[in-house]
Amino acid sequence: MCSPENVTMRWMIIGSILFTIPVSVEAQTDFKPGSFRYFNRDDGYSVILENELRPLPGYEDSTYSITVIVRNVRNSSGVIRFKFYDDTTPFPHDTGFLRIVVPKSQVINNTFMGTYYGFTSGYIGIALHDDENSNKKLDFSWFLPREGYAFSDYFHSTFMRPDFSKFRFLLRADRVVVMTMRYH
Repeated sequence: MCSPENVTMRWMIIGSILFTIPVSVEAQTDFKPGSFRYFNRDDGYSVILENELRPLPGYEDSTYSITVIVRNVRNSSGVIRFKFYDDTTPFPHDTGFLRIVVPKSQVINNTFMGTYYGFTSGYIGIALHDDENSNKKLDFSWFLPREGYAFSDYFHSTFMRPDFSKFRFLLRADRVVVMTMRYH
């Protein structure tokens, strides 16, 4: 059980973060302002926003970072939409336990890199789609996606939806995840 001092300290930290977060306009349209897990001060556009499906880590809980490297982004139009999944909200859950929206102005030389903090230990998988027209959905042409997609440390080469076990990983320490875009 948390002591009153720990609870007070936690609220002081959360309060100080709330007043320093420059939330992007795109993130505000997807999420409630102020609903977040952690903000990376070096990344002016990305905010880890929490979903109501997963509580904030406790003061005593160990937390880890995930550095995401996305390769082969084909253009600078639109945004990149990440969804984080775990065993309680496995892929293809509609929202996952966490969603992050990154403007493609952060893409340099067809590569995006961002580090996100505040993850507790457990199985996690990351899926993303390159929302080139910013309409919040993966667009299809006949049976194939017109926009790109990628999965954590897994290049999906078939036409069927991947199984969650193919791209999930066990998070026990800070981790680097490489995601290679696939376009049809």
